Amino acid sequence: MGRNKKFDQVKVISTISQTFIQYGYEGTSLDDLVKATGLLRGSLYASFGSKRGMFLAALEQAISVDPTSDTTVDLVIIALMDLTSHDQKINQLVTDWSQQYSSSTLVNLLGQAILKHGQLKGAPHGKPRNHQ
Repeated sequence: MGRNKKFDQVKVISTISQTFIQYGYEGTSLDDLVKATGLLRGSLYASFGSKRGMFLAALEQAISVDPTSDTTVDLVIIALMDLTSHDQKINQLVTDWSQQYSSSTLVNLLGQAILKHGQLKGAPHGKPRNHQ
């Protein structure tokens, strides 16, 4: 007989999201996810199937809770960098998410997140320098 899940799935997925945001998809190991969630490998695999399944659950939850939150945008950027080129389901999820917004809104959402991660939030907005 199977055991009941004894953890708050929403909270665990939020923790998984933050772990992927901290290390990126490729940089996140199963050990990182085990340590962050406090769950055993078997529990994570039983609930999500794989590291990809964990990322997919994180992205789906983030989009459904708040499509323009920092967490959602950060996970979308990770998906764009590491997964959408070869994962059709994640590609479709990101495509559906992106089609809700105008091009300028997407540029602002993604651009601000990238600048924030690069610690360039306060970068000057003047003309770009001519590098020679």
